[in-house]
Amino acid sequence: MELKIFLLGVLLFTSYSDALRLLVFFPMPAKSHSILGHGVVDNLLAAGHEIVHITSFPKEKTVPNLMEINVSKVGERIKKSLFKHEDLTLRKIAQTKLDPILLMGFIYEVHRQVIDDPGVLELFENPNHKFDGVIIEWFFSKFVAGIAPLFKSPLIWVATTEAHWQVLEVIDGPSNPAYNVDLFSTNSLPLNLFQRTEELYTMVKRYILYSYYITPKEKNIYESALTPIARKRGVTLPTFDEAAYNASLLLITSHPSIGTPYKLPQNAKFVAGYHISTVVKPLPQDLKKLIDNAKNGVVYFSMGSNLKSSDMSEKMKNDLLKMFAKLYETVIWKFEDDLENVPKNVHLVKWAPQQSILAHPNLKFFITHGGQLSTTEAIHFGVPVIGIPILGDQYVNMNSVSNKGFGITVKWSEDSIISDLTAAIKEINTNPIYTTKAKELSEIYHNRQVSPGKDLVYWVEYVIATSGALHLRSPGLSLPLYKKLYLDLLALIIIVVYFLTKKLRPIICKRCRRRPGKKEKSK
Repeated sequence: MELKIFLLGVLLFTSYSDALRLLVFFPMPAKSHSILGHGVVDNLLAAGHEIVHITSFPKEKTVPNLMEINVSKVGERIKKSLFKHEDLTLRKIAQTKLDPILLMGFIYEVHRQVIDDPGVLELFENPNHKFDGVIIEWFFSKFVAGIAPLFKSPLIWVATTEAHWQVLEVIDGPSNPAYNVDLFSTNSLPLNLFQRTEELYTMVKRYILYSYYITPKEKNIYESALTPIARKRGVTLPTFDEAAYNASLLLITSHPSIGTPYKLPQNAKFVAGYHISTVVKPLPQDLKKLIDNAKNGVVYFSMGSNLKSSDMSEKMKNDLLKMFAKLYETVIWKFEDDLENVPKNVHLVKWAPQQSILAHPNLKFFITHGGQLSTTEAIHFGVPVIGIPILGDQYVNMNSVSNKGFGITVKWSEDSIISDLTAAIKEINTNPIYTTKAKELSEIYHNRQVSPGKDLVYWVEYVIATSGALHLRSPGLSLPLYKKLYLDLLALIIIVVYFLTKKLRPIICKRCRRRPGKKEKSK
């Protein structure tokens, strides 16, 4: 009996001593981003760790070992001050070309105000709060990297989109624009000469604009907001650049089966799908009965969590209903309001358990906006896709889906979307290649040594166990951009050629003047 008690004590002590206290910073006021944040939290909680989570979407119930700081008021306040209601509707967004720099300005403002939130300040300023690691969503903001040195903890970035040059730049260097497109690009691989030039121009332009418009603001808030907090904690912050480029690990919410097989440094890992539950939750009874009894199969239509179908024009809504009415399949449409004259085969749901719907064998295909979560979940469950990208990375995601052959991209247009969507539905219904390809890629996606959730936990624990995993960091971080591009060598060559030309030219000219001309032949 005494031996059993002793062994139990050792086991409890070992479990307790191995438990980590981690800060997870996912404050963006967007549901899709919060889902990925909660995915990080849930996997780490399941591994026995203690989490403090800064989020705009806290859980409805209290969870053991989890402390949440709700910053939802920040997003609400910023949206009210920066946007009119109609600016955020699907119609307005679809008609407007998204300016990445304006988006990054909005993101900066969100992060700035989150740092000033009373609950966040109380956490940061209290020297009793200590963390073994700090996990931060990388989303076009570098100054939040300064949170990690406040707690003298390793920094782990989580990229909630496909890999791209701006996020890879903080752990190694920007990717080659000849075969890696910008996150907001509408170009599809492989690129022709014009597109390669366009991608290079986009990178250079964004780099310059970000350096002049965003970076100065970030450096200012780094000094004005984080430095005073550091003083209260008795900590000296590194410089802005040292903090921004000091990440131990980058976890990327993508996978080569879905997106681009990027060339990654050793401290970057693909973990797409970590937010997907390993056990599919049962459908609500009414929805289960509907899908189970759909003799001709089911079509699921959702424009995601940020874009609302209810914001479509009346013409668009009515045209879609008429089109769906002609289908043999049962259509489940995630629609946030009520509609009149809904056909018998169309069922509106204000909230949809998307993963459970995609997992059902009666589902034939998924009509989506092409968000990162939706395309990942589609491949996870082996479901073909018809995508209607509207903004941001949705074009990149859907171009990848189309190139890989498990879906069709349809352009959003009030005039042509119905005819294009009808053609896409007919194609995907009559050509089994899309379903076959979705199943094949799903097998590749699942063929990993461990599940993405366990992989995420492993690498977080690895970073902390190895005191920041310094041995994994790319040597490219120590080189400025001009050295990576050999601009110093190019400048040296130009200088040498210039001086050689300047010195040799008089000698050559002098010799040319001395050279006797040909004598005329005598008659």
